[in-house]
This record gives sequence, C-alpha cells and structure tokens, in this order.
Amino acid sequence: MKKIRKYLEDILYQRYTETPPLLLRAGLCILEAVYAACTTFRNFLYDRNFIRTKNIPCRVISIGNITVGGTGKTPVVIMTAKMLCDTGFSVAVVSRGYGRKSHAPLVVSDESGILVSPAEAGDEPHIIAQELPGIPVVVGKNRYKAAQLAYERFKPRIIILDDAFQHRRLYRNVNIVTMDAENPFGNDHLLPRGLLRESPFELKRAHVVIVTRFGDEYRKDKFERMIRFHYRNALIFWSKHVPAGLREPCGKKRLELNTIRGNKAAALSNIVNHDSFHRILESLGAEIVAKHTMPDHHTYTREELENIETSARDADADVLVMTAKDERNIPERYNAEIIDKLVLDIEAELIDDKEAYLDILKPVML
Repeated sequence: MKKIRKYLEDILYQRYTETPPLLLRAGLCILEAVYAACTTFRNFLYDRNFIRTKNIPCRVISIGNITVGGTGKTPVVIMTAKMLCDTGFSVAVVSRGYGRKSHAPLVVSDESGILVSPAEAGDEPHIIAQELPGIPVVVGKNRYKAAQLAYERFKPRIIILDDAFQHRRLYRNVNIVTMDAENPFGNDHLLPRGLLRESPFELKRAHVVIVTRFGDEYRKDKFERMIRFHYRNALIFWSKHVPAGLREPCGKKRLELNTIRGNKAAALSNIVNHDSFHRILESLGAEIVAKHTMPDHHTYTREELENIETSARDADADVLVMTAKDERNIPERYNAEIIDKLVLDIEAELIDDKEAYLDILKPVML
C-alpha cells in the first residue's frame, strides 16, 4: 500500500518522470470530470443557501487552500494565532486532525499544556499545540461540533479554523487561502487527476490570499496576474518560510541554527514539499549527503527508522535532520542511537503589510 500511495503521490506532484499508463490517465480524466461536477454542484447549493451555514458566537477565521497539501498552511495558522494573541485577543484553534484514531471532538491542548499524543491529535494539530503554548487546540472531523466545544469550554474571542476552506458548513468572518509560490495551482487539474480541491475561480470566496514560500526569485506581478485572473478583487499578501530552530526529537530546548553548519546531514521528511525542506537545511550550511523522502503524514515503524538511521550513517552523515511532522510519527519510546538526530522547526513570516493583515483579522472592537 505504501508503494502504491507513493506512486500516486509522485504522479500528482509531477515527480514521476515516466508517462503514466494510458488506462490510468483515462480513468483519472473521467474521475476528474465527476469530481468537478460534484464540487460545482455542492458550491452552488451553498452559494444559493439551499444548504445553510451554522454560526459560532465569536469571530471565526478560516485558513485553508484550494490544493491538497504542501502549501505551508500550518505555519501560517501558527503565525496568525501568535499575531492575534500578541494584539491581546483570546484565540482557539480548531482542526480536523488528519490521521487521528477517532473522529469525535477532542481537546488537544489548553492553558496547562498538551493533553494527548500525536496519534490521538493528528500530527499537524500536535505541532500547532506545541508552537502555541497556552492557546487551546481542538480537533474533530465535524468542524462545527469541534468549534462548539472550543467556544463552550474556552470562550475565545476568535476561533481559527485550520484547513477549512472547503468545510463550508461553519460560517466564517474571514476566509484565508494559502497558495504555494512554487506550485500555486498544482498541475491545473482537479482531484484525482491533479492537486486542485476545487476550481481556482472559487477564490472568489476568499477575503485574503497568502502566497507562501515567496522568495527573491519570484515576481509579484506574475502571481498577481494569475490570482486576479480567477478573482479580480483578491487581497494578496506574501510570506516566506524561515528556520526557527533545531532541537532534539521530543525536546523543547532549541539549539542555535549554526549548530549544523559545515556538517554532513541526512534529510528525512514525510511532507509534500521535500525540496523546500532541503533548501532550508542547505541554507543553514549543512551538506546533504542522503535524502529520505516519505509520503505525507507517513507513520514510521521501528525497523524502518533503524534502517534509515543506518543508511544515514553509512552515507557518512554526521546527523539525521527531520521535520516536526516526522517527529510526530516516530513510534513511542523509540530510542535507537545509531546516529544523532535533530528536528528542524520552520515558521512562516509575513514579508510586509503586517498591520494591514491584522486589520482584516481583528474584530472591529476589542
């Protein structure tokens, strides 16, 4: 199953160098047309109020995307929550909790700290909870019930919905869409043939578009033209991903970023955008001598990790560097010491217009 999943991911993310078999391509085209019809009809029902939204008695901000995975949404959720808290607002975060064992609403963290394991919370909500100490994080497949739980228990002034652009059942005051500068519209096809969850013209529902991983190699006017072709009145902001610190797995104390400068590193990542992680690691002065890329949200076995560590050591690496998502998917009480291991934490940072962004997020009155 893992090999099939990786094969399909490689096709979707255009990492597969060979042309897929004709039968597979034909099947994906048919399924794409069916999926397009379903999403169009569903959006029509919401747009015309045949399906009504439900409300939570506080301000609700949704942060999502129009493609599957890899847009840098989680760091933007964390950045946004920190900005609002620094401004004096009480905030809670609500997420689906991809890959968790249960679908029922669950409090991942509260003012006292993190209450459950990554397996119970989902890897990304657990990361959000670690990066936002004191801010409640609640997960649940039914976002409305999860938001209800968050509001009734914590009475936040603002609830941030993680990955909820398509979850239209819950009313939101602000809709934010993140788009990866490296691949803003995926491969321009809808699921399952491509990466798009819905038509790019549905950007009309967004109050804000944030282009993530934006660097000096890109031109703003090019992105503005692409986005405004689909939604003329889009408010566009720009962010970049920056390294926040290095630490030992399951550790909290961050090391200096120059800790790995000049070292040979093996890179381990179970995310969508492996190349972005590799570039950030190399920007810290590390020489990558081995790359271990796994499917998004991949859960490791002990044997698998031991083989990865052995391979990294055999490649003459000084250290194995992984993402925070990899860290959440390591087996409990895994303690092999074949090679030194570090986690590289990454955060989002708005390039400019921070006050304008905050003005959109904030309620009118404190």
